[in-house]
Amino acid sequence: MKSVLLAKNTAELIYQKKVTQGLQVVGGCTSIEELPDKTISTFGIKELSQITRHERFLDVGPAVTLSQLLNVGQNHLPQVIYEALNCIANPMIRNIATIGGNICAEGHKRTLFAPLMALEARLVFKSQSETKIEPIQNFKKIPEGFVLTNIRIPVADSDLSIFRRVGPEDSITELSASFAFLVSTERNAITDVSLAFAGPFTFKSKSLENALIGHKLPLTHKDVENIQQQVDLEFQKASIDQMISDVVRQQFLNLCRYSFEQLT
Repeated sequence: MKSVLLAKNTAELIYQKKVTQGLQVVGGCTSIEELPDKTISTFGIKELSQITRHERFLDVGPAVTLSQLLNVGQNHLPQVIYEALNCIANPMIRNIATIGGNICAEGHKRTLFAPLMALEARLVFKSQSETKIEPIQNFKKIPEGFVLTNIRIPVADSDLSIFRRVGPEDSITELSASFAFLVSTERNAITDVSLAFAGPFTFKSKSLENALIGHKLPLTHKDVENIQQQVDLEFQKASIDQMISDVVRQQFLNLCRYSFEQLT
C-alpha cells in the first residue's frame, strides 16, 4: 500500500524526511511512471513555491512550476532558460511539472540542466541543522537527510546566447540532450564563455572555457577548426567511461561548430 504525506512548511518536510525511512520527496510527478511506496509532496508549501527577483539572480523554489517560471517573462529570465522552458512538453504539463523535478529526475538529465549549468546556478539544500550550497554542475543526488529548498539562477546578460534541445520532441530517450552556449565580449575579444551539455551525461569544461577567453573576434575559419579539435578532445576525455552514442557526440560537435561560427 502506497502512502502520500503532505507538509505545511519546509521545516515539517525536513522533519518527515528525517523520521520516515525510505520517504521520497516529489513535486508534480510528471516524469514518474509509478510512485514510490512512501512519498511526501512539496505541493502547497509556500516558501518552496516562490520566485524572488534580485538584481543579479533569481531565487526559485523547487516547487515552482515551469509555467510559473516562464511567466516571469522573457525580459527577466536568462534567454537560455526562457527558450528551454518553452520547449518542454506543453502548457498543460508545464502547469504541473516543477523546476525541482526537472533538476532532480534520476538518470537522464532533463532539459533545464544544461542551461542551468551554463549559467552556473547553485542549489541550496537544508537539513534540520545545516545548509549546503552546491554548484549544479557537481550535483549527482540530494545529500542524505537534506531537501532541496532553492535554486539560485544568475541573470547576467551575455552578448551571445544559444540554447538547443536535441532528440525526440515528445519523449526522453538516449538521444535526448540539451545544449547551452553563452559568450560575453569586449573590444572585439571573448571575455567570458560558458558551454554546457546535458543528457546521458553532463559536460562542462572550465579548462576549455578558460582557453577560449582572450580570443580575438571575429574568429577565423582556422580558429573555429582549432577550437573544434579542443572541444572534441575534451568531450572524449569527459565521456570515456560513459556509454555515449556516436550520434550524440556528433550532435554535440555540430552544435559547438554552429555556436562558434556565430562569432566569425
